[in-house]
Amino acid sequence: MPKLMKKSTARTLAALLAAAFLFACACVPEREKRTATFFDYFDTVITLVSYSDKAAFDEAAAAAEEIFSSLNKLFDIYHEYDNVVNLAAVNRMAGERTEVDPAIAELVSAGKEYFELTRGAVNIAMGAVLRLWHDARINAEEDPEHASLPDEAALAEAAKHCSIDDVIVEGNTVLLRDPEMSLDVGAIAKGYAADRVAEKLGEMGVSFMLNCGGAVLTNGKKPGGEDWIAGIADPAAAGEGFAAKVAVDSAALSTSGSYLRSFTVDGKTYGHIIDPATLRPAEGTASVSVLCVGISAMTADALSTACFVLGAGIGGELIEGVEGASALFVLPSGEKIASGGFPER
Repeated sequence: MPKLMKKSTARTLAALLAAAFLFACACVPEREKRTATFFDYFDTVITLVSYSDKAAFDEAAAAAEEIFSSLNKLFDIYHEYDNVVNLAAVNRMAGERTEVDPAIAELVSAGKEYFELTRGAVNIAMGAVLRLWHDARINAEEDPEHASLPDEAALAEAAKHCSIDDVIVEGNTVLLRDPEMSLDVGAIAKGYAADRVAEKLGEMGVSFMLNCGGAVLTNGKKPGGEDWIAGIADPAAAGEGFAAKVAVDSAALSTSGSYLRSFTVDGKTYGHIIDPATLRPAEGTASVSVLCVGISAMTADALSTACFVLGAGIGGELIEGVEGASALFVLPSGEKIASGGFPER
């Protein structure tokens, strides 16, 4: 999981996300709408919107932040924390069986299942490869004049240590059988956290829209029975404007695209979503939005990443086979391809 953002970066991303996601409030007095924004978790901006009374909303926001804070530490692959056995520790102890928090065991088990569901397009065991691309992107951001791609030989060597079969979960223990491998759960961690927050707020009786860095989850409707509306960013405009607007009714919507995280080498731009088949950034799709009705945000998260990697052809076939899921593919040309059942407005 990427390092925490600088506040200036977070505010910039917040502005883009504000343009990307529309919280419609027609016929509802503005004073009743309440918003909480968190900058310090999962390397993204998280926004909670509800029309609860102030006391109920403050309680819900505090509960949400507590969950995000706890899971952010557990799923961090770059930093370890005192008295916390997290994924960074699991990676450091590759080759040894490690006792972990039940949330880690659940997330890693889900990651193995998503590998099968997505035909290998989402592979949490690809940490060795993804680390090389992450470092190249960070180096490019810090020193653009000396930006460079990962070494091909290093990528080929790292790819030898990415077998999902070497990830073993038994009870609340995780074993990375290959001492040279590491986990990267970036494709599913935000969705998992959003699901846990949704469960808690549901228990508290709060109707809400939660925007967790491109993963949108709603519970219930707005006052008067109105749908929550999410705007899907136009990737050609770096988040300024919408490619589509979608009603998200007790459902999850996840958008994957490289326009907010990319770097340039010799005039060519490289995104952050890596194709396991090529070990290079996926190309051919500008963004993919997956709507899951009656399915978790984590599943929507995994499917949007997989569809971005697989493209509209194979990705569209994948979505058609998942009950309750639909997708909107936006191509670099601006053409939009929707799977059956996608409720674009």
